[in-house]
Amino acid sequence: MTTIGWIGLGKMGGTMARRLLSAGFPLWVWARNPEQALEFKRRGAQVATDLIELAQRSHIVITMLRDTSDVDEVYRAMRAGMQPNTLFIDMTTAAPAVAQRCLETATEVSAGFIDAPVTGSVADAAEGALTCFTGGGDSWLQTGLPVLRTLSSQIVHCGDIGSGYRMKLVNQTVLAGIFLGLADGLALARHDAFPPATVLEAIGSGPASGKLFQTYAERMLCGSDNQSFTLGQLRKDVRLARDEATRNKLPTDMLDLLLQRIDTASARFGPQAGVHMLSRTDL
Repeated sequence: MTTIGWIGLGKMGGTMARRLLSAGFPLWVWARNPEQALEFKRRGAQVATDLIELAQRSHIVITMLRDTSDVDEVYRAMRAGMQPNTLFIDMTTAAPAVAQRCLETATEVSAGFIDAPVTGSVADAAEGALTCFTGGGDSWLQTGLPVLRTLSSQIVHCGDIGSGYRMKLVNQTVLAGIFLGLADGLALARHDAFPPATVLEAIGSGPASGKLFQTYAERMLCGSDNQSFTLGQLRKDVRLARDEATRNKLPTDMLDLLLQRIDTASARFGPQAGVHMLSRTDL
């Protein structure tokens, strides 16, 4: 099978990498945190001494990182080890401009690059049920499809390089509005003293329901220690979406409001708190 190099072993990235291992893909990993790499070594992965070795050993290299600056840093560090005909896939939620930089770095050694950010939960990642937005050349996409299909139940090719990143920011803009509505609506339900079960039954059976309602409504109503998607992660995504809207000279009122609300919740609960705490700043 195709040897995969994986960089980014956080909650989402680690879950995705475990799925590839379970599917039988030979896997090389690298992580700043030795404990993360050690877990994967125990599971049968090879641990690269550095990013140069990982790039040398892999047919496909996948990055699932925190932010745009991390993508730039990792691609610079891999450059000396990049081999011809290797496919590099970045699945980070990142600024679209990074796509061209990554493509140029890969093209210098006759390698390929596509951007392929995903949407979905950690539970979706464990089940291979993510949605993946891809941007880049079709021939390179075909090379990556067997791996992407292991991770995603739906893959949408959005266009040229950078299109996957841009579609992810469209997705996050829509989610921003939903999070605001959920936060305020469920705070209102709490103040009206509706039993949580009544709210879940009433709203969950109508047009205001949906996957985010099903995931977050009970947490917003009752509280939860769940940190699968944090305020800090949401802030990063919303800032990227706002930057893209600003670049396109589009209104950012809703995104600006959500950022204010995220800052308020983060100041009280910390940026590592789950996004459901947006609805609980009144408590």
